[in-house]
Amino acid sequence: MKKVMVIIDESNSSYDLLIWVLTNLKDVIDSSKVVIFAKQPQNSFTPPTALSTSVGFAQIFCPFSPNAELMRLAQQRNTKIALGILQKAKKLCENNGVKAETFTDVGDLKDTIHKIIQEQKINLIAISDEQNRNLKKCLPTTECSLLVVK
Repeated sequence: MKKVMVIIDESNSSYDLLIWVLTNLKDVIDSSKVVIFAKQPQNSFTPPTALSTSVGFAQIFCPFSPNAELMRLAQQRNTKIALGILQKAKKLCENNGVKAETFTDVGDLKDTIHKIIQEQKINLIAISDEQNRNLKKCLPTTECSLLVVK
């Protein structure tokens, strides 16, 4: 029984990747669950003059020092977005007759993915070619196989 993990964000290419996995790896995933992971960005408060990017989610720009309440609200919003992404992905899996388990987390992507691989006994991680550029440094190289889908 092989377990496949799909890393997604709100981009269309992530959902295309999930559909590709559900279609082309059906024999592999029929007897097990698909694990779907969406990373939440760490709250980043940067003055408007600075440019920054994140994988997927929009960042909040703030010209003043953030207080605890503002940071809590930003994290709450990020969590809500990630859970919505995962809910849509889980629904796609259900529509294709596949059981899915979903995860989201804030923090270091490498540590989080490593933890999920260990705990869930993941055999294969599927990512899109677009994600590959952003995740190369974060993905473990020895614990499981990596499938990059164009």
